[in-house]
Amino acid sequence: MKYFHKQFLLSAAMMLAIAPLSVAAQEPQFAPVMAEFSGKGALLLPPMPALDINGSGTIELWMAAKWDADPGYDPGLLSYAGAQGPRFAVVVTADRQALGVYAGKNYATVPFDFSDAALHHLALISIGDTVSIMVDGEQLATLDYGFVNLPADNFSIGALGKFSPFIGDIGQVRIWDEPIDPDVLIDFSWREIAADGPNAHPDIDALVGVSAFGNPETGGFIFVGSPDDADIGAANNAPIDDSEIGLTDQP
Repeated sequence: MKYFHKQFLLSAAMMLAIAPLSVAAQEPQFAPVMAEFSGKGALLLPPMPALDINGSGTIELWMAAKWDADPGYDPGLLSYAGAQGPRFAVVVTADRQALGVYAGKNYATVPFDFSDAALHHLALISIGDTVSIMVDGEQLATLDYGFVNLPADNFSIGALGKFSPFIGDIGQVRIWDEPIDPDVLIDFSWREIAADGPNAHPDIDALVGVSAFGNPETGGFIFVGSPDDADIGAANNAPIDDSEIGLTDQP
């Protein structure tokens, strides 16, 4: 997995595009880069210091839950975990009627109907001992626990480590090491982000990682790091699926 300087990250990751999925609220000029997850693979990455967001931070992504029959488990959206449990992990319940949010030994569900298989924007905002949950710009709940400071040995998108693989689409994962204002999250959920210009994000210095599914050369995810390591490569604008970003098969 590569680290990249923020300027390179933004110029490359925000150029990527795929055939847009149909969503009523979609703006025609921009569509999030989505990856298809078939239920047989996940993007598994090593632990990264950028993800050690304990007291405060924000995780946002777009997703569509596309299974019909009960898969027999709660499909995982993402997880940062180790042998002692997850620092944080998010699932969609098997009946597609709620989010499940893990942090250490803590777990809670937040009701929402994902059975339409359409794109939905999710945001988890951690401040101290709470996590606020937003879906499609609406705050649904504030949980009475925050992300937990536990040792992690893997970061996964589309599963909980090697288990509970997702079935559907996940994209535009953005991770911030500060709590981002809900109005800003809403404003930029259908926009590119940049350090300056018309898409300048007010919290750009807090961005620590972003998905780059449209460019398999990145391994599917880009972390902000030293400019000496910046080497994005050519963007791939074709539609993608989980076989093209090096996903690991699940048992």
